[in-house]
Amino acid sequence: MHISRILPFIILFFTGFSLTAQNDPVLFTVDGKPVTVSEFKYIYEKSNTGKADYSEKSLKESLDLYVNFKMKVAKARELRMDTIPSLVAELDGYKKMLADSYLIDKEITEKLAKQYFNRSQWDVRVSHIFIAAGPDDLPTDTLKAYQKVLEVEKKLKAGEKFEDLEPIYNEDTYSKPAHGDLGWMTSMLPNGFYQLENLIYSLDKGQVGGPARSKLGWHFVKITDKRPARGEVELAQILIKIPKGQAPDKYLKKADSIYTELKKGVDFGQMARIYSDDKNTQLRNGYLGFITINEYSQKFEDEAFGLKNDGDITKPFQTELGYHILRRISKKDNDNFEKDKKIYMTKIMQNERFSVSRQDLINKIKKQNDYSVSTQVYRQYTDSLTNKFFEPTWIPPNIKNLTIFNLGDKGYTTDELNQYLIKNTRQRVRLNKSMSPGFGFEEMFQDFVSEKALEYEQGKLEERYPEYKALTREYEEGFLFFEVTNREVWSKASQDTVGILDYYNHNRDKYMWGERATLATYTVKADSPEQFLKDCEYVKALDTKELIRKLNTKDKEVVTYTTEVIEKPKDGVMKDDMSWKVGSTSYPERNLDQKSGTVKKIISITPPAPKELKDARGFVIADYQDYLDKKWIDTLKNQYKVSVNDDVFKSLIKKDK
Repeated sequence: MHISRILPFIILFFTGFSLTAQNDPVLFTVDGKPVTVSEFKYIYEKSNTGKADYSEKSLKESLDLYVNFKMKVAKARELRMDTIPSLVAELDGYKKMLADSYLIDKEITEKLAKQYFNRSQWDVRVSHIFIAAGPDDLPTDTLKAYQKVLEVEKKLKAGEKFEDLEPIYNEDTYSKPAHGDLGWMTSMLPNGFYQLENLIYSLDKGQVGGPARSKLGWHFVKITDKRPARGEVELAQILIKIPKGQAPDKYLKKADSIYTELKKGVDFGQMARIYSDDKNTQLRNGYLGFITINEYSQKFEDEAFGLKNDGDITKPFQTELGYHILRRISKKDNDNFEKDKKIYMTKIMQNERFSVSRQDLINKIKKQNDYSVSTQVYRQYTDSLTNKFFEPTWIPPNIKNLTIFNLGDKGYTTDELNQYLIKNTRQRVRLNKSMSPGFGFEEMFQDFVSEKALEYEQGKLEERYPEYKALTREYEEGFLFFEVTNREVWSKASQDTVGILDYYNHNRDKYMWGERATLATYTVKADSPEQFLKDCEYVKALDTKELIRKLNTKDKEVVTYTTEVIEKPKDGVMKDDMSWKVGSTSYPERNLDQKSGTVKKIISITPPAPKELKDARGFVIADYQDYLDKKWIDTLKNQYKVSVNDDVFKSLIKKDK
């Protein structure tokens, strides 16, 4: 078995524990190496999820398991398995993956997820002054826009009112008729608007702020209202459209009649399939799915979120599309961060804020560790570049092993940079060849610096996060546990044919067949139900040979059969209304073709008997593994001195359990 397959199991039971407190008592030692209470308590609670009652019995069971685990790890170290090159390489790979995810999760994803959750608890009503400056604007237009931004900013700081400046400067044709009102918003805003979201959620009701840049331009905002978030509501709808130019009265009457039937208890899905004009939802019983704020008109949203209970139905109401009747299916309130944490983290990683925060982290690492570039080496490198830089066959310049930048106590060389540029040839070739080689190189150089900055910080994780140090140690012990147990138990048990046979011969009584029966399934052909039932009576009354002679002829095969051996059910109850006795038959069943059917019959019963090794091999190997494991543990107990602090152990017991 490959280590990567067993590792998740090992880690689930044996990895991770809370930090050792300053006065964290030692619970036990293996050859003088201590295991503290905090370490054991984490293992105990994790391995007894939901059942960690701290009773003496359960604590003793977990203590014995953990002592055995620690002895096996000690044996692996004694055998120097922690120096096996293949094991070291694989462990280093896992540690690298762990460091990558740990740093990003700790410093970016978890913080952003919590930020997203906290913001999503509130809906915010926003008005803005928008000054357009999109990505396709000419530099001259962007400069003009920025001059307007500075003008608005100056006037706001001077005390001029937002409401007075909005009609003059707001370039948003959508919100301008509503005096800049954008309606209600909630986190998270789409990609390209993270700075705007940061501004909105930094302000209280009545406050004005800005400017904030978005992918469309610049925004000054005023928070006009705040409320607890409406969350998400799951809906079905019936839509009665009003054709253009038609009076609505006729269609309201139709909607009212549907509503009346619904109030009588007629199925909503059935009415949607018959009457709804929404082709997207009609055939799905009107199912609309989950909606949140700002997806539909304000009237639609108010009606939807006004439904108080699952199953409630709105009266017909009108929007620009026609008359709607909504049914609430469920309501989702995003009020439990831990429950939905993974969902929040997944959404974060798909949003621009993740890359923004990642870059912020990189900048923070560089600043904290005195990042500096050797201008001379950098210029020497860029001066040597030509357009061949964008070609797959590009050869790095002959600038050998010069330090091109420093970070903390480490210098990074042109040799390392060359390796990075060659390794990422595909990215290099995809760069826009219309740019100069210097610009292309700068883009990849910054990516190289970012990668090395994250690696540098990962190297400091054990210093900065003691729980990470504990986790990597447990990864290592998990690897060693697997390797030594595989050698001493798992592989030996599966490959030791002599030992397996000997174990089987000494324990044959453990591997028994239960009472078994030979079950025949007869297929009977008949042109009518009456004939089928008549022939099934012969099945009940005759043995197989007599049945074949009775019903089959040279010209016509009325009955065929198959047999199988089945074990007696544990509760003794057979399916198909059968009793566990010879001659018992099932209730005859006609096939869909109405020209044949089946009936089952127990034709013999065999008493319990020993299984042959080939029939019991899987069970024998599993038991043989347990046998070898117990023998090995006894050997380890004689080899390693285990000392348990009884007073500390007793202090963990909850007396009322």
